[in-house]
Amino acid sequence: MFGFGIGEILLIAIVAVIALGPEKLPDAMVKIARLFNTVKKGLNDAKTTLDNELNISELRNEANKFKAQIEDTKSSLSVDTKFDLGLDDILKDDLKSDTKQTNQNSEVEKIKEKFAKANEDKAIKKDEEIK
Repeated sequence: MFGFGIGEILLIAIVAVIALGPEKLPDAMVKIARLFNTVKKGLNDAKTTLDNELNISELRNEANKFKAQIEDTKSSLSVDTKFDLGLDDILKDDLKSDTKQTNQNSEVEKIKEKFAKANEDKAIKKDEEIK
């Protein structure tokens, strides 16, 4: 246990009995056992978290390798081939969301232009009324 021999453990027990007394010794041993259990659980949690993080980074590296292979395969195919492997869709997962955002932006621009034109027309009418 922790690299201690039987003689060393016995010496520590005798010193503990003398220092704490027989009344406080059981409570002290329970507290020490709880402390060891808490430290052990903390170390196990840290180890589990580290293992999960390493696994995530390994998966990310594998995904990048596959992406590079897909890009290499796509670039090696000639333009004249008539096979559609769907590589563009794989490499551009968020194509649809970008298109929706672009459409929404163009709609907003159209509405802004209509309001600007309406404001200009109102300004022209006011100028004509003043003249």
